[in-house]
Amino acid sequence: MPRVRSYVRKDGVVVRAHNRKARPRTAAPVTTPRRRTTAPRRRPVRHIPVGTPTAYVRPHYRADGTRVRGHRRIITPLTAVAAAGAGTTFFIILLVLIALSGHH
Repeated sequence: MPRVRSYVRKDGVVVRAHNRKARPRTAAPVTTPRRRTTAPRRRPVRHIPVGTPTAYVRPHYRADGTRVRGHRRIITPLTAVAAAGAGTTFFIILLVLIALSGHH
């Protein structure tokens, strides 16, 4: 006989722990929905085309405590241009400083 743990029903009735009696074998089987034993399905993986600029986002926790797994994020064209522009500007300033320091 299977043992049933005590529990509280939705209407507040407390059911004490007890042994469940076996159902008679002549009765028609009752079909009840089974509990899911596998993990819930995840969202499908979206493959990023080769050559698309991406940035890796490290695992972190949101303000509400939810853990976010590490993932790759696509960089928008505007962000890529801004990042490239900042690097180019720094490189030009570096070349100018090197050129000015060489004329003593």
